[in-house]
Amino acid sequence: MLRQAISEGYQGAIDQSRRLTIAVEKILNVTFTQKYNPFYYHGALPNFFLWVLFVTGLLLFAYFNPTLQGAYPSIQYITTQIPSGALFRAMHRYAADGMMIFVLLHFVRVWFTDRYREYRILPWITGVILISVLFLAGMTGYMLVWNDSAVSMMYITTHFLEGFPVIGPAMANLLLGGTLITDFSLTRVLFLHLAIPSSMLFLLWWHYLRITRPVTDAPLVLNLMLFGGLLLACGLYPVTMGTAPSLAHPGNTLNIDWLYMLPQGLIVNGYGIQAAWAILLAIPIGMLLLPYIQKKQFRGQYAHVVSDNCTGCSLCFHDCPYEAIEMVDRDDDTKFKRIAIVDAGRCANCGLCVGACAFKAIEIPRMPTDRVLSEIQAALAGGTV
Repeated sequence: MLRQAISEGYQGAIDQSRRLTIAVEKILNVTFTQKYNPFYYHGALPNFFLWVLFVTGLLLFAYFNPTLQGAYPSIQYITTQIPSGALFRAMHRYAADGMMIFVLLHFVRVWFTDRYREYRILPWITGVILISVLFLAGMTGYMLVWNDSAVSMMYITTHFLEGFPVIGPAMANLLLGGTLITDFSLTRVLFLHLAIPSSMLFLLWWHYLRITRPVTDAPLVLNLMLFGGLLLACGLYPVTMGTAPSLAHPGNTLNIDWLYMLPQGLIVNGYGIQAAWAILLAIPIGMLLLPYIQKKQFRGQYAHVVSDNCTGCSLCFHDCPYEAIEMVDRDDDTKFKRIAIVDAGRCANCGLCVGACAFKAIEIPRMPTDRVLSEIQAALAGGTV
């Protein structure tokens, strides 16, 4: 009974959240039109910020000196001496926040619209990994500024790593390259900051693997709007240098960006190291377990082809977004040469193939063709699609 009550409460909360997102979606349709509604590109918009980070990061890397004595002066040189250097720093800084914000919006929308279970488990799991990778990349980026706040962050992060059971000291030594902060420490942080984002290209490919036609690029108009907003943020809130670092007398100031400094922020605000670890690990583990908490009602059911009606036109094959339909040669005595075959392991039971078929040759168990087509006609007549 308790499990059923929790399940019903959880599903009720998801339903309410879904209705809220649909209401926001309709408002955005009026504002941006359906063609440019950002909700329809929530998975593609982070890619814009990713390319901004790659370009500006390469420009910053060309002048950065990863040593204790050279890091802060090199950042100062970029900011004050290189043409548009301060702009590139600000774009790199705010593009990182922008990417994380849109990634989290993408995560929330996929969660609230129930698009993370069964056949979508692979994109969900890789998405959780991508969020974790992005978090680590941003954390190391804040250390490379190497001002007084970055030194404080390095000390707090080291103590945080040391607090992990058994392997904590080894993780801290791996970050620092020893027991003390040296030039090798900054070199390692720089390596992590470059290597982690590079792995995102493979993870993105893995993320898109089960999606036939992934939307990876937003329309030019939306990208220009994002670029304009990015420039506006750079102009209104230019990045500063901060106080020069002192390893002998590190300050206690840490300018917390909660998108990338969750454990450090928790520790600074009075939470213990063990509590910070518990919260930090509970978030991704909970996200990974989410698809298994509640099984779909129609699990094990999938579309099936009515062979007598199938003409081999391949409309369902082209419309299926999960590559769950394959066209094969027929071996029966009909005038049609090919027939559609459904891969049960890939079928999402979504009904798109039913709407694509003009010959009533494909059915899904949870909803007969006539009902699907009548709901489509009703939605079209009511102007809700």
